[in-house]
Amino acid sequence: MKLVIRQYLASLKERGELDALLPDLLSQMGLEVFLKPGVGSRQFGVDVAAFGKLTSESESTVYLFSVKSGDLDRKDWDSGNPQDLRPSINEIIDVFIPTRIPAEYKDKPVEICLCFGGEVKEEVRSNVSMFLGKLKTDELSFSEWNGDRLADLVEQHMLREELLPYNCRGLLRKSLAMIDEPEVSFKHFRQLAISLTCTDDKKPKDVLTGIRQLYLCLWILYSWCRDGDNLESAFLSAEFTMLNTWEAAKFSFGKKNNVAVSTLITLDSILRLNLQVSNQYIDERIIPHCNNLYAISHAVKPSCAADVNLKLFDVLGRLALTGCWSYWYLGQVSDENVEAGIFFSEAVTKYQDSIKQLIVNNPILFTPYKDEQAIDLVLAVWFLSLDHNHWSDINSWLSNMSREIYQMFKISDKYPTTIRSYAELIEHPLDKTEDYKKSVTKGSILYPYISAFSAIMGFPEPYEMVKKIKEEFLSHCNFQVYFLDDSSENHFYRFDKMHGATLSDVCVTEAPDELIQQLVSECDQSNKIYDMTAFKYSFWPIILTGCRHYRLPVPMHFIIDTFKQKKEHEAASGREAEES
Repeated sequence: MKLVIRQYLASLKERGELDALLPDLLSQMGLEVFLKPGVGSRQFGVDVAAFGKLTSESESTVYLFSVKSGDLDRKDWDSGNPQDLRPSINEIIDVFIPTRIPAEYKDKPVEICLCFGGEVKEEVRSNVSMFLGKLKTDELSFSEWNGDRLADLVEQHMLREELLPYNCRGLLRKSLAMIDEPEVSFKHFRQLAISLTCTDDKKPKDVLTGIRQLYLCLWILYSWCRDGDNLESAFLSAEFTMLNTWEAAKFSFGKKNNVAVSTLITLDSILRLNLQVSNQYIDERIIPHCNNLYAISHAVKPSCAADVNLKLFDVLGRLALTGCWSYWYLGQVSDENVEAGIFFSEAVTKYQDSIKQLIVNNPILFTPYKDEQAIDLVLAVWFLSLDHNHWSDINSWLSNMSREIYQMFKISDKYPTTIRSYAELIEHPLDKTEDYKKSVTKGSILYPYISAFSAIMGFPEPYEMVKKIKEEFLSHCNFQVYFLDDSSENHFYRFDKMHGATLSDVCVTEAPDELIQQLVSECDQSNKIYDMTAFKYSFWPIILTGCRHYRLPVPMHFIIDTFKQKKEHEAASGREAEES
């Protein structure tokens, strides 16, 4: 385990990774962290500062950490860069110690800690030792926190046996060993996450420890996946970790004690890590190829056409969900943080344009094979609909899709089905009888979503085409819409039990206004989604993440709320026109 942690630490970057882990480690060791990494303000050489005792016999000391990534060599020690370690130490002594240490610690001894994930290279070892030897005094000492020492401390304080059970260590090792088989790797990490976020009979402090451990385990998995150039396991594990951590951390919402605040800080770190993993996956693996005809379809290296279809819709859902998170983060940015606002605004535009390019250059996205691919369709259409400039492209996509599905029913028999088994899907259709068709198209969420978007956005062609499909081929099919119910809050984030309710026999054969009225009425009555903690605390992308990850239909409220906002905007525009 120490070797696993040691390799992980050596791979961490200085900013946002190693310096983000250190405060949690120090807190778990019992130290009081009074300075954490900051952005935009000078910290005079100190990345992290803490006060306390490392052992029961030692004296209470102020620990000042200057963090560097990887190994410490000449270019990181003193190459003329103000960010090098030697000038940082001088800044700590000249500025930080005299002016920045809190008054209550002024008479305490100070220890400057040289912290890095690797080791001190022999080429610079003598320089470091001689320099620090000259500066050492009775009140000022120095210590080296290299990768070996950090690995020992992480294993002792964050992954020690009584806190991380032996089976969890085995699960982490198995997950790391199988990163080239992502589904197997994720299966082991999933079991690890469930174990560490279990809250049964646990005190809040123990829950916090489990969440911190899971955060560290996810970082280790991500770093190994990054080194192995295969992010699939990290992507799936990050989603699952975020959802299960939300469930485990719910006890801290609205509370202000130290444990609750620390729990929310760790939850925020996991949310950010999930965004980092998904952004890297999308930006490096998907977006560079979206604008090339058939590039991503060819990259699937399929054994049959079904492989391309399944993977392309999966990629579409991931791309759209990453865009939804960027849109959410854009809404959290303050007006003063102009740089962050520009970053997330550009990210939203980039992801929306990439979705359109992906669809145009991979026409198989016009022909869903599985009814549940409506989930990925809804994520993409809803995300695109946030900008009215994309509505014509949505109309074109839904029109082409509905026409293609009609032809699939009429000619090819490769129509969308409710089949979940991969083996059965690639053999579909097993026969061309009417009984078989009815057995694999008993219900559908795909067509009600197409009709709902078309009715709300005023797209007549796809709406009429779905109506035609219903009348000619699917008169037996139950068109359904999914809603969350009273039990969803308890089971949605872990998906440990089926939950939710459905509205059956959605009337897509009537006029668009009647469909909208039916959906609005049902959404007003079945409104438990607004009682979900993810909605109460304005983290609505977590609902979308759970739907994509667990393959649950996206609640219709997302679409109907778009309709209500559209109506409010039209009403406001009408009032302004009358006043002018």
